[in-house]
Amino acid sequence: MFTPDVIEQLQYYVYRLIDPRSGQTFYVGKGKGNRVFAHVNDALKDYDNTSYEDKDEDDVSSKIQQIRDIRNAGLEVIHVIQRYGLSEREAFEVEAALIDCFPGLTNIQGGHSSERGVNNADVIQRNLSLETYEEVDFKYIIIKINNSVLESREGNVYETCRCAWKLNLNRVKKYKYALAALNGVVVGVYEIDHWQPDHLGETNRLEFVGKEASDDIKKLFLNKRIPEKYRKKGMASPVLYHD
Repeated sequence: MFTPDVIEQLQYYVYRLIDPRSGQTFYVGKGKGNRVFAHVNDALKDYDNTSYEDKDEDDVSSKIQQIRDIRNAGLEVIHVIQRYGLSEREAFEVEAALIDCFPGLTNIQGGHSSERGVNNADVIQRNLSLETYEEVDFKYIIIKINNSVLESREGNVYETCRCAWKLNLNRVKKYKYALAALNGVVVGVYEIDHWQPDHLGETNRLEFVGKEASDDIKKLFLNKRIPEKYRKKGMASPVLYHD
């Protein structure tokens, strides 16, 4: 663990978790204090007779399982600080860039402002040339998805959009529609029937069950850019609400 004087000098930092068995980075994150060590602590809480707790931990079990596999092999996760002495905004940007550089990470979401991340130049030209959709007077949520998760779900936009999110059920159940946004462009529009616990068993995460929205709703949003206010720096949440 870092000592208080080191923590003060580190400020915000970006880190990588490395599997010593392969030398491969399996997780990229940002934080301050002893955040870099919290993942291992959470993965091993009540594990091998040791009790740990990290109330802020909200990432997927694939990462936790990998940490436990490393421990079972008699090894320890390698913690690397990639950059330190950063502001929070700088940490978001460095984290996003690193996530782009390491495909196959156990991160459930892409980095901050991932719509401005790595992409084919032709795709960028096309996306930035699209018109922005006009706001409507009914409730909907925007769910930002990323290419790596989309690819892992065989290009299925609906499956990528609908799970697995850490949300307040009482709040989110008030919204009838969900827009799937990839690189700032709406690629799917869905009518939500209901929310339920994630079918893969991700703790404290929800998924919605729904269907493609009607054509008249889809034409309002599909293949259009989300408004600038939803693309501003600092909006790190993958789920945004329009009331």
